[in-house]
Amino acid sequence: MIDVPVALFVAAFAMGLAFCGPPGPVFVEAFRRGAVRGFSAALAVEFGSLVGDAVWAAVGLTGAALLLQVPAIRATIAAGGVMLLAWLGVRALRDAWNGAVPEAAAIPPRRDFAAGAALSLTNPQAVAYWIALGGIIETIIGRAPAPYDLTVFFVDFMLACLAYCFLIAGLISAAQNLLTPNLYRAVNAACGVALVGFALALAWATIRIHASS
Repeated sequence: MIDVPVALFVAAFAMGLAFCGPPGPVFVEAFRRGAVRGFSAALAVEFGSLVGDAVWAAVGLTGAALLLQVPAIRATIAAGGVMLLAWLGVRALRDAWNGAVPEAAAIPPRRDFAAGAALSLTNPQAVAYWIALGGIIETIIGRAPAPYDLTVFFVDFMLACLAYCFLIAGLISAAQNLLTPNLYRAVNAACGVALVGFALALAWATIRIHASS
């Protein structure tokens, strides 16, 4: 029988919530879309983000993160993230400027999922989190992690992220009923500024890393 410490389960779930908790581009976009179409739209964006989370987790835990040490690869992924964030931010600002609340059926649901996936897949900084977790796992279990330890950690981590998806979509859905056209305009403006800010921050971080390498 395989012995997997209970502490590993607890730590994985807690770290999953800690990873998802801080508001970032995915939350901003989920809130913007969920404000119009409610729970399903916000949940679709959050579900899409799980694709990127799973990919970066696999990269970090298998050691493939070494590929991101190649400046050209890291810069290419980061550039994609900058362009995506800037594009979403400009769209939000444009909607705020126009002041119109879009129809609920105006955006196909599949685009919500794609937006979440694209945002998380173009976030190479997530790998740094997973590289750090590799050492934490060893500390928790008191030995070098075996493949099943990493598998347990990964599955439990993703379950925490899944739980977060439902929680945040529910909160966004509850806030939907409070939004008036003017308030929705303010939400779009705030989301647009935040997304453009994320784009600039990622661009600056990439430039600094490239300059120091």
